[in-house]
Amino acid sequence: MTRKKFIAVSAVIAALAVAMPFICNEKLCERYYTFSTQKVTAPVKLAFVSDLHDTPYGKDMAELVGAIDRFSPDAVIIGGDLFDVSCDERNSLLFTDIIAGKYRCFYTLGNHELRHGSADQARQVIARKGITVLSDDNNFADLTVGDDTVRLFGIDGLLYEDQYERARNAISDKYYNILIDHFPDEYPLVSADGFELMLAGHAHGGQVRIPYIMNGLFAPDQGLFPKYAGGLYSENGSNMIVSRGLQRSIRDLVAPRVFNRPELVFVTILPE
Repeated sequence: MTRKKFIAVSAVIAALAVAMPFICNEKLCERYYTFSTQKVTAPVKLAFVSDLHDTPYGKDMAELVGAIDRFSPDAVIIGGDLFDVSCDERNSLLFTDIIAGKYRCFYTLGNHELRHGSADQARQVIARKGITVLSDDNNFADLTVGDDTVRLFGIDGLLYEDQYERARNAISDKYYNILIDHFPDEYPLVSADGFELMLAGHAHGGQVRIPYIMNGLFAPDQGLFPKYAGGLYSENGSNMIVSRGLQRSIRDLVAPRVFNRPELVFVTILPE
């Protein structure tokens, strides 16, 4: 290698070394969404946790719990892939122990809990902590805050048609209806059925992003350039939030997160 080439290669390596902490920044991002409706008379605040995959967030999960505490939600919703089959469950179990002692919590399953035959075990473990499992036999629950009620639904994906049918039949004209479904690619059907809001995850933000150009490179079940990688989507008068997920490690992933920080979602429902 010539001296000029050596200098050029060294410069590129140095530039990458400087840029990588910014490009692959895994600092927790807090994302806030606000919706208005005539169905509430005062703000209702929800924290949405998705795709934790047993990822540690400081000693005693203090970073994640602290962010939730600062928002002081009326409820915490855990939207699937809390656990990860490739590692132990201590961080997820510790997080749920702490959060269930502070807030009313609701849980539905993701693909990691479903595809490995551990769904019933996950439901039982979570239910013993006093957390409401929405994708159980009775897959909706009413969250009452002051004089207002929000109806929360949970399904294990549209593959479970009986769950979805029960949820759809329980949609209320009186309450604000929120469906928690881990799989965002199911939104086109959900959006036409009367749910005001759907909360989803699974896509991990498309893993690789280029801000203002490409929202996501690849997502499970959606493939390359997924339509629902992360963020807010609106169809048929309803909205869907896709969390970019909380997994930090590249464990089980084909690439590190690029311009795609792990994300904790906060939702506020305001009176119109």
